[in-house]
Amino acid sequence: MGYKTVGRFVYDSATAQIVAEGGNVVFDNATISNNCALSSPGAGVIRIKKPGLYNVFFNATPVATAAGAVELAMRHNGAVVPGANGSVQLAAVGDVGNVAFMSPVTVECGAGDTLAFFADAATSVTTAAAIVEKVA
Repeated sequence: MGYKTVGRFVYDSATAQIVAEGGNVVFDNATISNNCALSSPGAGVIRIKKPGLYNVFFNATPVATAAGAVELAMRHNGAVVPGANGSVQLAAVGDVGNVAFMSPVTVECGAGDTLAFFADAATSVTTAAAIVEKVA
């Protein structure tokens, strides 16, 4: 069985993207996108249109807007996915960290599921990438 990347969505800029508490990371570039997984540039939501089992990989570099922990996590159809999160402790404003995680997602027939990646506290990111890979 081979895996197939059906979407790679990226934010990568020297200008940090501000992400409000509870707000979604917005991807401005889809370097790979097909009819199975799509996101419009500037959208904070990825839509998976075809049923199956997918692996979703996420990586971001949060920049502290205040000292403390920053957690980024994934929502599937609006619900927080247990275990699909990562956090980093940032000691001072301007500190940069890294958060990465992977989570499987099942899309039922005819569902048109959505994925979104959000921050639990106000932060900003200079890079973020989500890769959606079809497993079965």
